[in-house]
Formats: sequence, structure tokens, C-alpha cells
Amino acid sequence: MPLYTISTRAGVLRGEAKAKLAGALTTFHSDYASVPKEWVQIIFHDYGPGSGFSGGEPSAAAALTLLIRSGRSADYKRGMLKRLWALLQEATGAPDNQILIGIQEAPASQAMEMGQIVPEVGDQ
Repeated sequence: MPLYTISTRAGVLRGEAKAKLAGALTTFHSDYASVPKEWVQIIFHDYGPGSGFSGGEPSAAAALTLLIRSGRSADYKRGMLKRLWALLQEATGAPDNQILIGIQEAPASQAMEMGQIVPEVGDQ
């Protein structure tokens, strides 16, 4: 179920860099959450110059939103955020003040993947 959505200014991440980041995120998530790599979905969004801002000023802001199943501890999510920050910053070169990462949760009963309702955490 994990769905990563990554938004960056057009040109910051090109094809090969996107593939490398997608591979790193997939491996990380599969190992960290003990889920099959096939469950990890990643979508990139590029935005045009003048469409990203930090502190009200134009910037090449980078954002990563992760949708996961509910049921993980706060410590688990904090550990995940720290690793995701490092991966996104390494890939984009963005300074700390131009990166935002957020985790959103959905009950497993409200998500479907591969034609099936997603299992609860620990039931996969």
C-alpha cells in the first residue's frame, strides 16, 4: 500500500535520478516495513519554475508525501521520516529549508491494492 508522491521543480530530478530515488525508496520501505517491494508505489510530479515557494520566496522546494496503513508507532514513523529526509535531500540537493516530508495514514479497510483490500499492519 505505501504510496509515495514526490514533487520537485522540473529538471531537478531527471529520468535516471528518478529511477535511482524510486529504487532507493522501494528498497528502504520494503526493508523497514517488511513488505514486498511490489507493494511500494511511487509517483513523481514536476512543477514549473515559479510554482514552488519556501518562506514566500520562489525556490526549488521538494516535497514527499507518503500514504501508509494506520497502525504504526510514533517512533516507527519518526525513524521513517529521518531516513526519507536523507534520501530526498541526497537525490535533490535541496537545503533543509526547501524540503517537506509528511506521512498520511489510512485504515487498511479503506485501501485496495492488487484487487484486494489491504491487510492490517502485521497481517500480511
